[in-house]
Amino acid sequence: MLLKSIHRILFACGLILGFHLIANNSLHEPYGICAHISLGELDIAEDEIHRLDKIPLKWIRTDFDWAGIQHTPDDWNYSRLDRLLEIVQANDVHLLPILDYDVSWAHPAYQHLDEWCEYVRRTVSRYGSVLRHWEVWNEPNGFWEKPARPEDYSLLLKRSYEVIKAIDPELQVLYGGTSGVPLDYIEASFQAGAADSFDIMNIHPYQDGDTPEQILPQLTALQAMMKRHGCGDKPIWLTEIGWSTADQDSTLDHLVAEAVTAAFRRLGIPEGKHRLAVVMDKRGGGQRPPHNIRHFFTGCQPISLDEIATLSPEEYPVLVPTSNEVFPARYHDALRAYLAQGGTLLLPFGLPFYYDVQLQPDGTLRKVQVNERDVASFHLAWKTWWTHPEVPEDMTFQKAAPGFEDALTNRWTGKAGARFLDDCNLKPGDTFTPIVLAGDNDFEGPVIALYELNSDLKGNIIVNTEMHLGKCVSPEVQAEFLPRTYLIALAAGAERVFWYNFRAWEGDPMEPEHHFGIAHRDLSPKPAYYAFQALAKLCPDGSTRPVLTITGQVHHAEWSTPDGTRCHAIWTPDFPEECSLTAEGTITGAYDLYGRPRELPAKTLRVGPELIYLVGPEKITLKGNVGK
Repeated sequence: MLLKSIHRILFACGLILGFHLIANNSLHEPYGICAHISLGELDIAEDEIHRLDKIPLKWIRTDFDWAGIQHTPDDWNYSRLDRLLEIVQANDVHLLPILDYDVSWAHPAYQHLDEWCEYVRRTVSRYGSVLRHWEVWNEPNGFWEKPARPEDYSLLLKRSYEVIKAIDPELQVLYGGTSGVPLDYIEASFQAGAADSFDIMNIHPYQDGDTPEQILPQLTALQAMMKRHGCGDKPIWLTEIGWSTADQDSTLDHLVAEAVTAAFRRLGIPEGKHRLAVVMDKRGGGQRPPHNIRHFFTGCQPISLDEIATLSPEEYPVLVPTSNEVFPARYHDALRAYLAQGGTLLLPFGLPFYYDVQLQPDGTLRKVQVNERDVASFHLAWKTWWTHPEVPEDMTFQKAAPGFEDALTNRWTGKAGARFLDDCNLKPGDTFTPIVLAGDNDFEGPVIALYELNSDLKGNIIVNTEMHLGKCVSPEVQAEFLPRTYLIALAAGAERVFWYNFRAWEGDPMEPEHHFGIAHRDLSPKPAYYAFQALAKLCPDGSTRPVLTITGQVHHAEWSTPDGTRCHAIWTPDFPEECSLTAEGTITGAYDLYGRPRELPAKTLRVGPELIYLVGPEKITLKGNVGK
């Protein structure tokens, strides 16, 4: 019941704030996409635009980077962008240009504002009569001279805003899209003056391995914070969001699966004898079962955060409390109680408990970075390059730790963000067993390890710090996530959403950055392309803003098309559910994720992560298994 109550509170808050942000309840060109047509893809830009037009999609976000324009202090060259503008105008496409990054003689940009402002002035003056929206920097909380201080970005944004408005007061300035939704960073920038220096708020709410449904509480929290700072009436755009389809069956994934299996065997957990318990509760950040270890269990049992307290290690000897770095600290006692009974925690991705999820007084959830605050209470410890100077920023090898050479048949070499485990918080009676080592020529440490606790804490913890895993999805899941992302964000009040990105680079099968596209390198479509087509056809420009209802895990978005046709999209984030269906009016059409006709439902409907579109009825009511 608590989960349902929180969902209702989040939904209600999201609707109120969303409609406050957008006075006009109809959608106006809500669909955008990122494409590198100003850089390496200029030669194929026209072909890309033609394929995007078939979705149809009219907004493209791309870089107008400073270094690509001013090659030396005396050499300004706009020929590349002039050519791009010719293509754009000939094809009736809107560009969202990003003013970003710096040049070698004016680095960092916020300390060379005269030079930066000259770049802004020249560029916006040249194209401002055609391009009416300008984004100032890309992910200033990440792509920035370290440390990424919000007051420094606020200064750069303020000066840029003044220059752009002096050219034409009607030009629209976008806050630089943040990596994630870092409320503390954004609020600090507002306090430093940024709140008065943009027309459109802008975020990149990537969810890594989480589902799109987590966008809703993040947008609700952002809207509430903007309202507190007097800019709650400004629109919100999402100028990047997406999921990579890098190979989930990669050698690295298999290496981790082998390492975890070796840990299970060391602990005497019999293969194929038990179910794996996995927390799927959205109050915990939104979890998904880990890849490539399910074969070890008879099945995965989804549980709520509240059910951890009653979980029996005899029935469920392994618990995945989170498949990422997020877990609400208010449930740590329940985890420790499970450990005390001899249970095993599997933390399969990233730094343990790096983020807390805190329930706010207004019922919203807030993800808070807590770093090392909570790991010592579990006798865990980690080292990274930003906390320990001896740790390398990149590792160049991974190998089996002593004693596990025969258990690990896969080998991996390459670069990855280095995060290492440590034994400094162990108590007498505890043991620490490295399973996989990594490092470079000067440093070596464990990246996958087993903590066996036999002191004031009991039980076991298996930890993998590798950050590539858990971020990627299959092409089919990417297609499932795309329309759900747009419907959730638009229902919550976002004005425009840009998917990242159109064309996948596909240079490295294991590198997530190379596989975000909804089209392959040769521009042939991936499943998400067709899912985008179906969404844009069934919820076209000019439709009413979707209204989202959440009952248990069943999500229902409904809207009217410009001709008055009622449309509905129905899905569950994780597991399929059988629902009873009551319709007021006739269902004239039913379509799958890709817009293909499917059998019209009668009194029941099986709903899952692959959403279903229903067309015709004024209202539908769904009642699922949750809460019975």
